[in-house]
Amino acid sequence: MNKNNESQHGSLVPRSSIDRRFQWNIDDIYPDQEAWKAASQQLKKAIAAFSQYKGQLHDCQTLKTALQEQVSLSISVSKLYAYARLQQDTDNGDQKFQALAGEAEALAAAFNNAVSFIEPEILSLSQDKFDNLLADPAFSDYRFYLNNLLRLSKHVLPKEQEELLSLSQLATSGPAAIFRSLVSADMQFPLVKNAEGQEVTVSEGNYLLNMTSNDRVLRRNSFNGLMTTYHKYRNTLANTLSSNCRVSAFYATAHNYTNTLEACLSEDNIPPSLYDGLIQTVHENLKPLHEYIALKKEILGLDEFHAYDIYQPISNAADSFACTFEEAKTKVAAALAPLGSDYLTALQEGFDKRWIDIYENKGKRSGAYSWGIYGVHPYVLLNYQPRYNSISTLAHEMGHALHSYFSNKTQTYINSDYSIFCAEVASTTNEILLLEHTLKTASPQQKIYLLNQFLEAVRTTVYRQVQFAEFEKFIHNEINEGRTLQAETLENYWLDSNKHYYGPALTVDEELASEWSRIPHFYTPFYVYKYATGYSAATAFASAILSKEPQAVEKYLRFLASGGSDYSLNLLKTAGVDLTTSLPVTVTLHKFAEKLQELKGLLKK
Repeated sequence: MNKNNESQHGSLVPRSSIDRRFQWNIDDIYPDQEAWKAASQQLKKAIAAFSQYKGQLHDCQTLKTALQEQVSLSISVSKLYAYARLQQDTDNGDQKFQALAGEAEALAAAFNNAVSFIEPEILSLSQDKFDNLLADPAFSDYRFYLNNLLRLSKHVLPKEQEELLSLSQLATSGPAAIFRSLVSADMQFPLVKNAEGQEVTVSEGNYLLNMTSNDRVLRRNSFNGLMTTYHKYRNTLANTLSSNCRVSAFYATAHNYTNTLEACLSEDNIPPSLYDGLIQTVHENLKPLHEYIALKKEILGLDEFHAYDIYQPISNAADSFACTFEEAKTKVAAALAPLGSDYLTALQEGFDKRWIDIYENKGKRSGAYSWGIYGVHPYVLLNYQPRYNSISTLAHEMGHALHSYFSNKTQTYINSDYSIFCAEVASTTNEILLLEHTLKTASPQQKIYLLNQFLEAVRTTVYRQVQFAEFEKFIHNEINEGRTLQAETLENYWLDSNKHYYGPALTVDEELASEWSRIPHFYTPFYVYKYATGYSAATAFASAILSKEPQAVEKYLRFLASGGSDYSLNLLKTAGVDLTTSLPVTVTLHKFAEKLQELKGLLKK
């Protein structure tokens, strides 16, 4: 480990000062920018030539050639785009990376426009011809794709209309773009004081950090400062959200869906009953969450427990997990050992072959992510800090990465891309395995910290996301009923929702009413419920693996390798997790209740 880099983590050092050993190997995509430029020029020519297939797809051989060419173009676009964006994300101040990313976005848009005629033309084929395609071994790789296309056929419009709707997306992206600009550029958040009377900045970037501080004055002032700022813009934000819902309703109606919920769930072939059942199951298991809030109020010794107290840790043992990145890799590998030698070998390959960009530097994007590239390998962006959360983030992102790795290794490109519905399963399974492994050797104080981490994960990923999902159902129903979203209506709903979810121990302040207006996920309709289903599936997988249930590991690894070769619910069910029932979510919330009792027992000692 380069001690200089290790000591500088978290500081805004220039990218050039980070040892290449700690940077991901971008050259695995293209050896240099000249190769990228050559590939982009070649792609432009291929995109222009693709129009030769328009109107010719009634011929089976031409159709197969067109589909193969589309796959080839898509792989090229994904590599070109990843090469540009990955570098931009490591140094947003570098103008040449910004330029590359802009070129890549234009290429992606050109590709999407060029291939937009394919699906309408396929769907114009006669039923007999379509049946012949499905029976033809030459189209075996495309069988799931074609069946899914047939399922969605009544929602695919004639090609001229699809082309027009495709062109309209730039014009209808305004509400989300306005929200982002307003929050990130135009909103001026106030300076607030901490307990020592020092002025501290408040922003979306440091809000959660302030909320986890032991300084209650800072937490309260940060909460009030942020929420009152949003409140000033409440009418504008109600209008942007209302407009965004109307855009979604427009596309849903245009594609012959009953409503936005049906349209959004249809992509993954999810029945609306699952969405409603998820909300109902959580409603039936709110008592443990109420108990948890009451316990935190008691532990923290507060007369009143406010929204700004929810994120405060109940243990100061976080620093006891501090370790170098090399040590973090060892801990993660040990925790994931139950997944077997094939998994560990792939994990080690990611560690050894520089899939990971490890440390923070000036201009680097915050947070963490994994980016799978078919035909290359996944990449993982981190901003590693010596604390448990960063170790858990490493496990989480390598879960994503190895899901992509096994899927891309096993499936053809057309069947490799796993759905968003399944995307959080592998990453969260790794998080849970790490937590359970770390609990085995933890001290009592560390166990209190880890149990609180688990409870917070379920609170934020299941309970809170389902609260969001229920809010989404409300706002889109308002639009479906012909009403506009009014700020006061949204504020009242939000306050009532928090009272219902968090119970009598939470003192609900008026400022909390503005929280709905700061949630960016609401501009991607009916997305957040997938966090809750994904976490529940991961809990079920981790439980089966650690309990050494017969074939549990084999089923799980087959799930990772299955990519997008079938519908998400089918893939999960085959692996032993049936989300069409309430069982996985119920098991997760029962696990929450069990860990809560375990925490209570430790606190009494």
